[in-house]
Amino acid sequence: MKRRKYLSLQLQILWLLLRRGKLGIFKICNALVCYASYFLRLRRSGASPIMMNFELWNECNESCVFCRSADDLIYDANPAGHGQPIPKGKMPIEMFETVIEQVKSGLIVAVPYVNGEPLLSKDIYRAVGAATKAKVGSIIATNGVLLNERNSRQLLNAGIDLIKIHISGFSQPVHSVQHRRGDVERIKENVRRLVSMRDAAGLPTIILLDYILYRHNEHELELARQFAEDLGILFNIRSGNNKGMEDSEPSNVPATLPIYEPCTWLWTVLTMDWNGAVYPCCDHVVWSGAEAYEMYDTRASDIATIWNGPKAQAMRRIHGSQGRTPIEICAGCPRIGTAFKF
Repeated sequence: MKRRKYLSLQLQILWLLLRRGKLGIFKICNALVCYASYFLRLRRSGASPIMMNFELWNECNESCVFCRSADDLIYDANPAGHGQPIPKGKMPIEMFETVIEQVKSGLIVAVPYVNGEPLLSKDIYRAVGAATKAKVGSIIATNGVLLNERNSRQLLNAGIDLIKIHISGFSQPVHSVQHRRGDVERIKENVRRLVSMRDAAGLPTIILLDYILYRHNEHELELARQFAEDLGILFNIRSGNNKGMEDSEPSNVPATLPIYEPCTWLWTVLTMDWNGAVYPCCDHVVWSGAEAYEMYDTRASDIATIWNGPKAQAMRRIHGSQGRTPIEICAGCPRIGTAFKF
């Protein structure tokens, strides 16, 4: 059922992009080549990635227990790491704009966030606007705390295609178990206003309420579902991360990992950290010592060259012939497909 819902959402996004002139023949052909290359385990993929994630700023304002310490230090996901928090920083908006221009002919979706809260970045609206101007779709996931009237209007006016708002409870005491900060009543009011503004403007922007499910909040699941239904927005359920709550919450990592299944991301997606590090996936931004394909230079780098460069091809070769186990960051990853992680 979850897989069917994801495919349904994908189709809705693609239909919206087609209506908005952001999905053309070349992009469709490029996507087909990317997926064909994946199924054939080729070292080269299409002309460009289908989707790119960009970390504009990795700061956050809800301080989730699985992601950060109470002092807002980002946990290192590498079990063999140096024990220090992941550095914080901001991406120059010019870097984002340069990359979008380089890959706009084949890129279907730009996702201007990875680990941080996207609405904390003052450049988020310029980034969405740049993607819209380049006929590239744009998607964000937000905790909704800063989704006030002004910010909602700017996002809608910039041409955002999908806004996903996540909550982990429908009452404040329950929501705050995972989120150390953040008022769920304020978030709900912000969602109501966003929907009203979208509908008043006659815009097709997709709004999705994402419920992060745990044992401690399952009794409020139907309240959240009804809230989304009453507003006429999409509703999604995903399993939460039990880090920091191990005593009360079971792990959602499956007993059997897909270690012999090559990762689709290697043939379809790129991630760029705030410092210009180009990675195969979003997990790399919180994994100390992760090797980048390249450190992007706005004056000299080319995404198409990086995308099918020697490091990208080497990683595809390993996944295609040996599976995920030779690469530590991949070996313990349960992800299949390119659905939203956050």
